[in-house]
Amino acid sequence: MKGSIVGAALLAVAVLASPGLGGVRPDRVQVDVSKLRGTQSETTIAVDPSNPSVLLAGSNNARSLHVAGYSSTDGGATWTGAHVPVPAGSDLTGDPIAAIDRAGRQYFGYISVLQTSRTARFELYVPSRAGPTAPWSLPSQPVESVPGTFDDKPAIAVDDSATSPHVNRVYVAWSRVVISAGTGVGAIYLAHSDDAGATWSSPVAVSDRLRSFDSYPTIDVARDGTVYIGFWNALGRGVYLDTSHDGGDTFGPDVLVDPIRGNSNCSPTGISIAAQPVNCVRPNPIVSVDNSAGPFAGRVYVTYGDTGVRGREQDVFVAAFDPALRLLLRRHQVNPRDGAVRSDQFWPASGADPSTGFLWTCFYDTRGDRLRRRAWYSCSRSLDGGVKWAVPVHAASVPSNERARGADSVHGKFKREYGDYEGLAVAAGIAHPVWTDTRRLRTLREEVYTTTLSDASFRR
Repeated sequence: MKGSIVGAALLAVAVLASPGLGGVRPDRVQVDVSKLRGTQSETTIAVDPSNPSVLLAGSNNARSLHVAGYSSTDGGATWTGAHVPVPAGSDLTGDPIAAIDRAGRQYFGYISVLQTSRTARFELYVPSRAGPTAPWSLPSQPVESVPGTFDDKPAIAVDDSATSPHVNRVYVAWSRVVISAGTGVGAIYLAHSDDAGATWSSPVAVSDRLRSFDSYPTIDVARDGTVYIGFWNALGRGVYLDTSHDGGDTFGPDVLVDPIRGNSNCSPTGISIAAQPVNCVRPNPIVSVDNSAGPFAGRVYVTYGDTGVRGREQDVFVAAFDPALRLLLRRHQVNPRDGAVRSDQFWPASGADPSTGFLWTCFYDTRGDRLRRRAWYSCSRSLDGGVKWAVPVHAASVPSNERARGADSVHGKFKREYGDYEGLAVAAGIAHPVWTDTRRLRTLREEVYTTTLSDASFRR
């Protein structure tokens, strides 16, 4: 598992931004979502499409070795623990995913691992509940349980369009990894449910190359029910996009988004940077469909990380396609280009606001630290289909530093640093980023933080 397998306080802040951010002040309220001891990492968040005040978030918890869920009914101002159930006998859970359907039903998925003396069994579960105050229901069977495989990095999405033939259908995708003679082979699979996660369809293969290593699936659904899935080929072939026009039953040929310029410089895959030198950063592609009634309605975006033009730093890029996957915008850089001082932007998360069509992207940003070790979680947005991007603003008023004394480890052994992804949900003109933050290392360790951003956040 690439992720560590293993109410809330409001913090008002008003400080000047670091050099390189154009003088924008990060003066918005930030909230400690988790308030849990130990390391929290790999955040996820979803917003209720029918009630934007309702949010569901989650993370890994290295202290308990199980996922943690968090619930808000006031737009992210306060949070309570969601207490997501896990199957009996599960030794650890990780890689959390969250979604909410049009009826307000909430879904919280994860990979469960049951260890025995000889092997470990990996299973993908998706508990659900009728609403933010309802009890969770743990399905009797997992979405996936194949002996001899290693399920990794799931993704989830709900069809929430009233005009779709598959409204409220839940989609889950994951990388099914087979380990043989010390070598892993991974392919992307998808299943769907029409009964609130009680039962799931038989998994179907998404990626064309079943003898390669595809990972980091990402899903979004258009208003007409078309399913779009992106993923990364970890053997150096790049980022891909695929689509289904029959509710996830079949997929077409993979479409290359970007061959990815960067070469792996740490084992087994990924890029080592100063801010995260041990657990390498990866592209983490995110698919976002513009489901608004705006001028770019139907456009399909893929954001991802890669080495920049000079090949010595990480940047965030976006590509755009029309609904038929014809390329509209190729490898366009989201973050500002570096000057004399290099910086890294990594672990991007993105989302298209269904009310406006604005595309938001958030990421860790080391601009302001010449050593490139401290990273501010920052966000930008595009109003014109991904071409022009606002100067990023700090979602976090203080930087995080996973190289600081006392930073991330799982029971003092495995360093995951920031983890392998962060989260972002956007609706009704408001962006809700969630990220792993180190400002409370001396007390609680890494915490999950959030804030709310709007168009006004970019006004000077």
